[in-house]
Amino acid sequence: MKALLTVTEIEQAINYWRAREPSGEGDALCPKGRLLADAYGQMIYERMPVINVSRFAPGQIEATHIALNQLDLPL
Repeated sequence: MKALLTVTEIEQAINYWRAREPSGEGDALCPKGRLLADAYGQMIYERMPVINVSRFAPGQIEATHIALNQLDLPL
């Protein structure tokens, strides 16, 4: 996985998980999507065009890696 991710890549990863895992009752996002939404929100709030993956928790790294490497897979 590359060291820096753009806000667009994080958004793509969130959308990947939204399409593949249902959200819980009353939740807007599935668990993996929520993990990534934290980083996405921070990037938007701080106007960060990129984020270093070293700032991610292990679950965020895993969710991003899976999503960005499987975007072309069918639903």
